[in-house]
Amino acid sequence: MKREVEISMMQSPSNIARPSRRQFLAASGTAVLTTIAGCSRLANFIADQILEDVNVFNETAQQRSGSIKLTDPAGETVLDDSFDLSSSESEDDDNDSTAVFPDVWTEAGSYDATLELDADIDGQSEATDTVTITDPDEEMLAVVLGAESMDEPIGFRVGEDLSSFQNE
Repeated sequence: MKREVEISMMQSPSNIARPSRRQFLAASGTAVLTTIAGCSRLANFIADQILEDVNVFNETAQQRSGSIKLTDPAGETVLDDSFDLSSSESEDDDNDSTAVFPDVWTEAGSYDATLELDADIDGQSEATDTVTITDPDEEMLAVVLGAESMDEPIGFRVGEDLSSFQNE
């Protein structure tokens, strides 16, 4: 009997349940709430594992699609892509309410960012901002759609970690 228990515990790593990206993002959301309570290191660690140079977050109750374009300090287009985001309340594991775009920053300086939506949020379907990146290896851009904590329906934030997005 003991031998059988030992064999069953030696299953291959492929049998280990791994969370879906959606579950991981939900855990990140929980970590964000923990940030408010003062445990920002955990939230920042989790976010650092999934966030990239440019991140678009859908905080609305509707699906959002559109495009994002960034030009670098030399005027070259470094990102020109589209996205299709689930609502922040979606329970569908196949869709995400966050789009991430890696390897965008070419150098320190000012980048022009434009986001266009297929449908408006509170009367706004486009936003443009100039964001300054001082440390391309560490900083990231968050573009947040429909966050109640922001003054505009489409907001831009630069920071080195998740908690720095909340402090602006």
